[in-house]
Amino acid sequence: MFPRRSIVSLLVALCWCAPLLAQLTPKQKADNLESFEVVWTTVRDRHPDPKLNGLDWQAIHDSTRPLIEKARSMPEVRRILSDMIGKLQSSHYAIIPSDLYNQIDSPAAPASTSGIVPTIIGDKAVVKSVDPDSPAAQAGLRPGMVLDSINGAKVDSTVRALDNPKDSESQRIVEQSVARKLDASGGQRIAIDVLDEKGRPKHIELQPTQPKGEVVRFGNLPEMRVYFESRALADGAGYIHFNEFLDPASIMPKFEATVKGFANAPGIILDLRGNPGGIGIMAMGIAGFFIDKDGQKLGEMKMRDATLKFVIFPRPQTYSGPLAILIDEGSASTSEILAGGLQDLGRARIFGVRSAGAALPSDIIRLPNGDGFQYPQASYTSVSGKVLEGAGVTPDVVVEQTREALLAGRDPVIEAADAWIRSAKHR
Repeated sequence: MFPRRSIVSLLVALCWCAPLLAQLTPKQKADNLESFEVVWTTVRDRHPDPKLNGLDWQAIHDSTRPLIEKARSMPEVRRILSDMIGKLQSSHYAIIPSDLYNQIDSPAAPASTSGIVPTIIGDKAVVKSVDPDSPAAQAGLRPGMVLDSINGAKVDSTVRALDNPKDSESQRIVEQSVARKLDASGGQRIAIDVLDEKGRPKHIELQPTQPKGEVVRFGNLPEMRVYFESRALADGAGYIHFNEFLDPASIMPKFEATVKGFANAPGIILDLRGNPGGIGIMAMGIAGFFIDKDGQKLGEMKMRDATLKFVIFPRPQTYSGPLAILIDEGSASTSEILAGGLQDLGRARIFGVRSAGAALPSDIIRLPNGDGFQYPQASYTSVSGKVLEGAGVTPDVVVEQTREALLAGRDPVIEAADAWIRSAKHR
């Protein structure tokens, strides 16, 4: 249930822009035809809707195969295949160039990081947060500063990579691309140029440090670091954040202990911003800490031959106080299922901006020509019948992050949720 379409989409676009126009060999042409058949057949057999959204899939096969036969380069083959699966009008379909697929398929080396989390505000990449004990913090970097260049490469070229994008994942795509540039392999120093609140340039060089969290590997995805954090806000409200719905053996006990610790808190804020999802059943488990009635569900996931109902099983001890959930463009998949489901049940109030609208589980396979193919395996509707795919979860209270707030050390989304908890309106 992990939408990796974001990073994949941007890097695929960048790969297509590269001058990879070498003539195809006879073997490559044969492999491309075989790959086309694998893609077409996989969609036919695995798409959650047996009618394929009303498309004449056989006719699409017959009109597309000649184009593959005549293709003169790998970028052209990828464009043709992408145009074909694009007719399905669904997320989580992607043709992944072989070089990129090899990065996804191979175990990731232990990563070093700058300790900086970027965000996109308007047309600028801005420092969203800085790990308190990181070299970046010690060098004076702080939230709100504009990232001008990384290792000599201007950041604005990445921000402009998807000018006038057609889908809502674009901000997340660019944020993750900038974040990748802030990671260093082999312990190499990172040279960063930033602009402070007055537009003054500052150059720093950082020795990367190990990122926080535990290394987790899930399915065909690369290794990821999962972390969990919680704290009490000044007025006593509880705050919980974790970055991925993975490693349930570690995350779920921590979540349970934290909720018990907040038993007398005036409210709880669950921050799912930037959380791209993961293991779907974790949403049911977490919802069980806040729902005390049997038979409730978050929604349904329909596959070709089965339907998975996200039934909530209440915990022996549940928290009945106000629950605020924070979301943004980076909240996807399992995050959307949890937030949207609890919103439909009237159990949570949602703050932030609309989520990614990428709620489908997907898989990635290697094609005969060496490329990868990502495809979804189900469709999802919330308990009220809403289709989250492409639409996302709409907040009850829309609150956007601003550079001014970051520079002032404020988080307006948390502030809005906390103000709601302190108000008498929900009591």
